[in-house]
Amino acid sequence: MEEARRAPEPPPPARRRHNLFEAAATYVAACAEDDHDRSAEAARWVSPEALCFGVNELACRAVVALAREHDETPQHMARKLLNLPVA
Repeated sequence: MEEARRAPEPPPPARRRHNLFEAAATYVAACAEDDHDRSAEAARWVSPEALCFGVNELACRAVVALAREHDETPQHMARKLLNLPVA
C-alpha cells in the first residue's frame, strides 16, 4: 500500500539529438586525435549521408580558412595539406 503513495519515477531523460555539423566536427576531431570510440559514437548520431555532407562542409570551410590565412588558393592549400604536388 505504501508504494501506491510514492510519487511516480520521472521518465529517463530524452536522448539528446545532435545535428549533422556537430556530428561532423566531433567525428573529424576524434579521427584527428585517433579516438576510435568517440568517432564511432559521433558516426551514430546522424545518418552516414548526413555525416558525409557535414564532413565535406567542414573540409571546405577549413581549406578556405587556411588558404586565406596563408594567402594561398584553396586548391593549393588542399593539395599542400594532402602532401600532393602543386598542380
